[in-house]
Amino acid sequence: MILLRSRRDVVRAALFGVVALATAACPPLESSRRAEAPAAAPPSAFPVAAAPAAPTPAPTDEEVFATSLRPVLEAKCQPCHFEGGKMYAKLPFDRPETLRFLGPKLFTRITDPLDRAIFQAFLDRPPTGAAPPPR
Repeated sequence: MILLRSRRDVVRAALFGVVALATAACPPLESSRRAEAPAAAPPSAFPVAAAPAAPTPAPTDEEVFATSLRPVLEAKCQPCHFEGGKMYAKLPFDRPETLRFLGPKLFTRITDPLDRAIFQAFLDRPPTGAAPPPR
């Protein structure tokens, strides 16, 4: 058991551990390789090309709405446009279809440039999911 009495002992022990790991993981130097006869590596030592990763699917309107848009709407448009509010029947802001239906008209109340950019990016992307509500 090693007793670490001071910070210097801890640093020395850590450095020793790093050097020991690096030495074990590093291949031998070129000069020592020349003296040895080249040996064929076993087939398992060659790196195998990994299959290309499947592209991650784009998030749906519902996912983008829940993570990026709904918090802004809850902060600025509640209680009127959420369940129980006086405007909920006409324009329910708890559905992404309503935002697509409104389009740029939504910006009459969303004035912050960062929030506008988020909403505009949502409106610019192709819709996924249900169709907009009828007029």
